[in-house]
Amino acid sequence: MTNGRDNLLDLPPRAPEAPDEAVPTHFESFLQQHYKGLVQFLRQRTVTEQDAEDAAQESLARLLRYRESEPARAWKPLLFRIATNVANDHMRQTRTQRQKAHVPLEEQDLSAIGDSNEPTPEQRLADQRQLKRVLAAIRNLPDKCRHVFLLSRFHGMNNHAIALRCGISVRMVEKQITKALAACRDRVRDHGA
Repeated sequence: MTNGRDNLLDLPPRAPEAPDEAVPTHFESFLQQHYKGLVQFLRQRTVTEQDAEDAAQESLARLLRYRESEPARAWKPLLFRIATNVANDHMRQTRTQRQKAHVPLEEQDLSAIGDSNEPTPEQRLADQRQLKRVLAAIRNLPDKCRHVFLLSRFHGMNNHAIALRCGISVRMVEKQITKALAACRDRVRDHGA
């Protein structure tokens, strides 16, 4: 013992210890360092905050496969490539589920038209009145709701493109479109159509 410190040459060799769980490994430190940035990255590519966190967890789990086979410098680009793929998979799944559940507003009883494709004068008048009611309902929507609805129905933009253009989430776009459709339906229904 010299000055109260062990002389390393006098100590017997130490047996290897199990890694201390309190001390993160290089890979765990990497994950902790990049988690918040990954979630932020995914917020722009998913519908909800929960979707972003779920996609981040899934991305980190997929990256585990490459921990030993890839050098540390490749982990970050690989993680964000995986995250992009996970977000795209989630978006496709959401879109597929939405398409299966979609019921068009345009559904009408076509049997009332009869054999002729030419509407009767009464039908034209009824259609014009119904159109005026729907347009009035659209004009009465809150600004953001009306803007989103018009981009969707009159400009043919998809929900993701609308979300990017308006600076809102895809989920918010869906809510605004649902709100607009309900207002149009209620306005037409209130007038006995």
